[in-house]
Amino acid sequence: MGYTHYMVIMADARRRVTLPKPANPGDVFDLEKTGEGRFLLTRLAKPAGRVKLTRKQGFLVARTGHRITMTETRKLMDQLP
Repeated sequence: MGYTHYMVIMADARRRVTLPKPANPGDVFDLEKTGEGRFLLTRLAKPAGRVKLTRKQGFLVARTGHRITMTETRKLMDQLP
């Protein structure tokens, strides 16, 4: 028996849902409201690694274990609204 493109999912008291078997624990999804009572769930690529948050001179700093250049930082900042 295969999966269909249509299924009914019920949220529990804490608004959680259980996804079908192709979804794995740790998968990351984007939830977009597409209309009145309609939502689109899209699986996203998993982050490459863990991010560690620390305080440095009063600022919150995210560390990934690899360096990023100023050019890469500027490109990412240009994508912000």
